[in-house]
Amino acid sequence: MKRSFLLSLFLGLFCSISYGQTGKARIIGKITEGSSSQTVSGAKIELKSLSSGTVVNRVLSESNGSYEFKDVPFGNYRFTVTLISFDTIVKDVKIFKTEHVVNLSMSGSLEFDEVRVIGNVVKDGPVPIAVTKISTQKIQEELGSRDLPMLLNGTAGVYATQSGGGDGDARINVRGFDQRNVGVMIDGVPVNDMENGWVYWSNWFGLDAITATMQVQRGLGATKIAMPSIGGTINIITQGIGNKKGGSLKQEYGTGNLMRTSIAYNTGILKGGWGLTAAASYKQATGWVDGTPSQGFFGYLKVSKQFEKHLVTLSGFSAPQQHGQRSFRQPIQYWSEDQAKQLGVDIDTNAFMTDLGLRYNQHWGYRTVDGKKEVMSERLNYYNKPQITLKDFWKVSKKLSISNLAYLSIGRGGGTALYNSSAIIRDSNMNIDWDQMVEANKVNPLFGTPNIDAQYSPTEIKSSQILLASVNNHFWVGYLGQVNYEIKKGFEISGGLDARYYRGSHYQEVKDLIGGDYYIDLSDKNAASPMKRVGDKIAKNLFNSNRDGLVSWLGAFSQVSYETKTVSAFVNITGIGNGYRGIDYFQKRELNLGDTILQFGYGDTLTYNGQTYHSYSEGVDYVKTPWKFIPGFTFKTGASIKLSEFASVFMNIGYLNRTPMYSNVIDNNYNKFFGVVNNEKILALEQGFSYASKTFGVNVNVYATNWKNKPFPYGVAVPDPNDPSENIYVNINGMDAMHVGGEIDVAWEISKKLSAEFMFSMGDWFWNSSKTIVIPQYDSLEYTFDAKGVHVGDAAQTALSATLRYEPIKNLYFKGQIQYFDRYYSDFNPFSLQGANGGRESWMMPSYTLVNLYAGYRFKLKEDALVLSGNVINLLNKAFISDASNNMNGSNQNFDATSSAVMFGQGLRFNVSLSYQF
Repeated sequence: MKRSFLLSLFLGLFCSISYGQTGKARIIGKITEGSSSQTVSGAKIELKSLSSGTVVNRVLSESNGSYEFKDVPFGNYRFTVTLISFDTIVKDVKIFKTEHVVNLSMSGSLEFDEVRVIGNVVKDGPVPIAVTKISTQKIQEELGSRDLPMLLNGTAGVYATQSGGGDGDARINVRGFDQRNVGVMIDGVPVNDMENGWVYWSNWFGLDAITATMQVQRGLGATKIAMPSIGGTINIITQGIGNKKGGSLKQEYGTGNLMRTSIAYNTGILKGGWGLTAAASYKQATGWVDGTPSQGFFGYLKVSKQFEKHLVTLSGFSAPQQHGQRSFRQPIQYWSEDQAKQLGVDIDTNAFMTDLGLRYNQHWGYRTVDGKKEVMSERLNYYNKPQITLKDFWKVSKKLSISNLAYLSIGRGGGTALYNSSAIIRDSNMNIDWDQMVEANKVNPLFGTPNIDAQYSPTEIKSSQILLASVNNHFWVGYLGQVNYEIKKGFEISGGLDARYYRGSHYQEVKDLIGGDYYIDLSDKNAASPMKRVGDKIAKNLFNSNRDGLVSWLGAFSQVSYETKTVSAFVNITGIGNGYRGIDYFQKRELNLGDTILQFGYGDTLTYNGQTYHSYSEGVDYVKTPWKFIPGFTFKTGASIKLSEFASVFMNIGYLNRTPMYSNVIDNNYNKFFGVVNNEKILALEQGFSYASKTFGVNVNVYATNWKNKPFPYGVAVPDPNDPSENIYVNINGMDAMHVGGEIDVAWEISKKLSAEFMFSMGDWFWNSSKTIVIPQYDSLEYTFDAKGVHVGDAAQTALSATLRYEPIKNLYFKGQIQYFDRYYSDFNPFSLQGANGGRESWMMPSYTLVNLYAGYRFKLKEDALVLSGNVINLLNKAFISDASNNMNGSNQNFDATSSAVMFGQGLRFNVSLSYQF
């Protein structure tokens, strides 16, 4: 009996063991690069049975670094991972579960080391900052030819809108700071405008085709160089030889007759260490907003050569484009009387332009050209900002690396507008009647005769209305040098130089004579002749009409970082010196006669030693401001501690003594320095908690930023003490702001087929000043404002986003997304809060919810794939106000919906695409 029991028990255990050994597993995992934690595509993973010595299977890692083996019998296996330019990985693993996760980390790639050092991206895992990584999968599934900022609306602390609705006119706020205070870098190169800090997204069309990784670092971030990143930093890294060999051909169609064709190819690393990445894209559309046609081309080329210890890269891209714009916010009634009534607006029954529709745009009409009616936009933005970058990354040893980066950007373009906006002729649809305007230019309306002025030309037509172009060209060259040294494992020091020189040229020229032959510009008294033709510069309003802005920048930075399995910490110090200089070609001029210098006012005629000189005489030169140099510095430090395998906490603190932007140093109207020029002082503190397991992750952050001496761009208009009927512009110190808030974002892989993302952020951003200031250069002039406790406008202070992704079968996905925005105060000038309006809140726009839908299917074609995808943005066609300015409706100053000027967001839009990936 006892012997029979033992025999049964033995047989049962034997069967159980045998069954376990003959089970089969699904092995999944990701290949990443160790130093940067970036995913590695195109790596070859070989699986070899240790018991039989045979190779079971070989696969290549996907674009997101993932790989999969199916139906692998339980047992002991050797994983071998290889990729040119990386060290080979060999790892033995025992497979005994039906689903096994094996993540593998590679090292040795010069390109990934370069990205970590130069690109200012942070690795996955515990880090001492708040960061969101935007995957290429997310870009491919959700962007759909929108501007890149619109993709980030589901990111904690971020608010983005399409502004007037023109292609490329998006703007972004992070934690309540506008994009003048959000740093943007492409492959380690800063791209914020050197004069005003703005980012013009129309210049970066096509980047999505070659983006390898994108990060949003909120707060002060991990950027080593001095950047205007008070709200955050957006880092975009393009593809290179470290990425998988292959390419794609993509065709898109969308709302507004959007047609876009894109092609991209990456060779990976070739024999001899060469590599090539190339991309091109062309798009055209009529636009969701009426009269906003767009056309753009994007070209990109990166050539890389890897030597034993060097990686040399030459890259360049160009994106010439033009697009119609809708420039001005308008009263709510202007767009929709129904929406106005719902918001309690007092309807003006005498309004000339009312209830025109949410797509209406006052800046366009039809013009007959060669017998055909063509769309013509009064507000046309045209620009090309090519950029060339040369990089050398030198891995001197395992401990020491040196990088050198030089870049050049030459921007050309501008925007158009009619000279006299009050003399626009409109048709019955309230669009510009270009044909009638041409006729009005050609024929004198009083006498019905040709518009000829014999004193200038006996045969040519003199235009009374013209189309101007405000040209904004620039020349920008920069250098970034950096040294990194690992003192011992996990302990690294780095330092370097950041040098930049920028020259922006701004003037107005005749773009279109609208049927005439010339225009008389009597305001340009410095010109020898007042006759202006297409391409000639013009002095529309004398001020700010023909000037150059020069900015020099020299910065030094150093950082010490320390990292173990449980602790990550850094200390960063930067110092910069900014130089500013202004040149005005219209207003002030001088003539050096050797024994004296004649200084001309605008249009002056001067006599010296019996000789008469004019401001336009030969040899007369313009007057330049002297260079003004202002120093600044930043200090940042932070640390994260790993509490357990999945949980960590972090904290960072920083102080910025930030140099002002050009527009707050030199008054563009008079080409002179503002009387008061002070640095901005920012103190920021942030804490966070992170939990990340294989299927669930949550991040919780709280932050506080105290901004002192926050300037108003281009100064504040105040009455001139010498002539109260005129305004002068001054810098006013003492405007402070507090930005405090909290953020939470969650990612949950509910099952193999279902995953979810959730984000919630709430801020309390308010002005914190109430003062009376004496303007130093005008002793008798006092300026009083009271903005204390008034909420900052221009971005939603409460935001929520929830996304659910379902993959019923492999390669087929459906994704639904809900976005909610609330506590959104209209934009306003805090210096305007005076007297009875002191401390008064601006109008708060109504909250709104958007529903978006995404879907796609990937057809496998052996080694290639065909991807069909589509999205619908604002599925419910919700009418919502996306932008607003307080008290901008004429004389109405009631801080309410009636007194506000707004832009409505875009309604339902769709995009479908078919992509062949090879």
